[in-house]
Amino acid sequence: MEGKRRKTNYWFWGILFIVLAGGVVWCYRSTLIAGRIKFAVAETGTIRHERSVAATFANQELTVLAPLSGKVQYIGKDGQRLRLGETVAVVQPEGAAPGTMENAQNQTITAAKGGLFFRQSDGLESVLTSENLISMDLNKLLTQTSSLKTSETTVQKGEVLGKIVNNLIPTMAFLETPNIDELTVGKTMRVTAGNQTISAKVLRKSDQPKGVIVEFPHYIDGTAAQRRQEVSWIYRPPTNGVLIPKSALWTQGEELGVFLWSEGVVQFKKVKVLDEDDNMACIMDLPNGIPVVITPQDGLEGLVANVKNI
Repeated sequence: MEGKRRKTNYWFWGILFIVLAGGVVWCYRSTLIAGRIKFAVAETGTIRHERSVAATFANQELTVLAPLSGKVQYIGKDGQRLRLGETVAVVQPEGAAPGTMENAQNQTITAAKGGLFFRQSDGLESVLTSENLISMDLNKLLTQTSSLKTSETTVQKGEVLGKIVNNLIPTMAFLETPNIDELTVGKTMRVTAGNQTISAKVLRKSDQPKGVIVEFPHYIDGTAAQRRQEVSWIYRPPTNGVLIPKSALWTQGEELGVFLWSEGVVQFKKVKVLDEDDNMACIMDLPNGIPVVITPQDGLEGLVANVKNI
């Protein structure tokens, strides 16, 4: 009997030791895992689907030449709209001085067409035109080099004083992009140029160079001063909602979800992804401002954790 009682005590203390040791290990493991968890706050935002593309713009432009050498007095501000026949500038011949008869030789330059007058030119006013974009070899056309020049107050005869840009007709452009299969001639594409987001009609697709020729519904501000620039092609509509880092998504069993932090405890919640980009996901019915785990792993469900590293 005594031996049997002693054996029973051994079993009791052995089991108790295992339970206590397991509890210590579990608590240590839980504390260790909780300390390694990283959180981020779910926040309201927008998933945008845009690609940056190189654009070459074409407007109807007319250069203004100096009829003689001398000093130039420009009328109005750069970028000001002039009507047909309005004064662009006055040229005072070389050697003429105020108060002399030679002042009678001053020549007034008037606008040959209505439009916006700019004191700068790039030498491509008659080359990069809407007509040439449609009809000419794009490889040859787009490799034409520009030489940007801003007019001075003293000019030589025949020198370019600036240009008049017709802002009453639509701007056209070649948009360089390899993704032309996603575009259809006759359809529109959304483009952001500067602060303007516009729907441009696709007129022609080009395989060499890869891209499309588009026509905007009106003149695009800034394209006369900067003929070549980067624009954004909005290839899919944006999605507004609550966003989380894509690293927070976790598949548990067959369910896609995230680990949320609520009242000190980590909980798994099944979610539906409405949209995503390379970094963020837009989640349906997720509370704005709630912490989510961005380092998910097995064993987090029910874990007690403090949100300190957001």
